[in-house]
Amino acid sequence: MREFAVFWGCTIQARFPFIEKSTRLVLESFGLPYRDIDGFTCCPEKSLVNNIDRGSFVLTAARNVALVDELGLDLVSPCTGCVSNLSTVKGELNADPREKAEVNGLLREVGREFKGVSRLQHLVPFFHDTVGIHKIKQKIKRDFDGMRIALHYGCHMIRPSHALKNDDPLNPVKFDNIIRGLGAESLQFMTKLMCCGQGLDRVDAHDKALDFARVKLKELKAIGADALVLCCPSCFLQFDNNQFLMIKEGERLGVPVIYFTELLGLALGFSAAELGMTSHRVDCSPFVSKWEALSKRPSPSAGIEAGLTGPSALG
Repeated sequence: MREFAVFWGCTIQARFPFIEKSTRLVLESFGLPYRDIDGFTCCPEKSLVNNIDRGSFVLTAARNVALVDELGLDLVSPCTGCVSNLSTVKGELNADPREKAEVNGLLREVGREFKGVSRLQHLVPFFHDTVGIHKIKQKIKRDFDGMRIALHYGCHMIRPSHALKNDDPLNPVKFDNIIRGLGAESLQFMTKLMCCGQGLDRVDAHDKALDFARVKLKELKAIGADALVLCCPSCFLQFDNNQFLMIKEGERLGVPVIYFTELLGLALGFSAAELGMTSHRVDCSPFVSKWEALSKRPSPSAGIEAGLTGPSALG
């Protein structure tokens, strides 16, 4: 496997260091050849920077991609927004030689060059396509048989589809395939591909952001989901932090929110505490307790095997 650099982005390291921890534990458990490299900045964030100054948005993203280009590395990120932004700029510059030349003229002033040849991936398609579900199944120590999990792909995992090419933007399946590979049921529900709404908080529309979160969380509560599993730090902020605020106001929600790398880490044998899940705002212990209780059940074949090897089997 080709060596790759991890692009952490701003939100994970600044607000959710436990997501960084779980990601590192998972990458190291699989023995994956990742590196931290110096010089990365904000991707930059699209809804703020791009709307104020597109030139700065493009130049900043191009410089980040240039860092891995120069080292001959691929880039993998646990943040969907970062990959979406970097991939969008990479695609636009590779399709427009004139703009690419203008950007490189500016980058030369700081000794950089954007080539646009490195592969940029989010962790979910990386684990699905590059690591492979068969390898994941071989590695895990405890599966999630009996657990009912609701997935949230988020907008930036699958859009813009022409730049990302991660999955079918209208019917994505890769995240579901991984969850089923871990033994859980991946629930199908009406709001599965609905935007989390977290961007509304950035434009001072907090009540509307809560409305978006509330719609999905109420549906998940109604269908009996054991947890909401997601793969974007902004979506995590929306469903963990904003759900906590709603619970404080008396709303009966309480849907555990788990990051993809935390779920994978549990399957690999790490405890919730080791993964930092005790730092979540919404309590994850109902999910963990149910999972632990289910894992103590005898397997369906246990009774048969006991009968074959016990005294009665010997005549």
